[in-house]
Amino acid sequence: MTFIEAVARMEGFGPPENRPTRNNNPGDIEFHPGGIAERHGATKGDPRFAVFPTVEQGWECLRSLFIHNYAGLTVREAVERFAPMTENNSYEYLYNVCEWAKLHSNDTLSEENIG
Repeated sequence: MTFIEAVARMEGFGPPENRPTRNNNPGDIEFHPGGIAERHGATKGDPRFAVFPTVEQGWECLRSLFIHNYAGLTVREAVERFAPMTENNSYEYLYNVCEWAKLHSNDTLSEENIG
């Protein structure tokens, strides 16, 4: 499993009843006018999360987000920024992402290991 696939799993992507799946948004990325989600084809928010026309666009947005904004950070730093403790159990998130993606918390994210 790649890093972004592990992130998507933590965000609840997969089961059809979950918002990320319904929205073709594996990373449950927020929608902001002019932001990265809109630049990747998202047309609205649900209510604050982007809705992509296709799942491929959602995956490309998630990959682009991590490559352009998180590459060079450690896995721990990236998870703490992407899934802050104010909204998530960041410790569980970090543990699961590392376990599933076969990474260590101090590994540096790069285009190769992001997915």
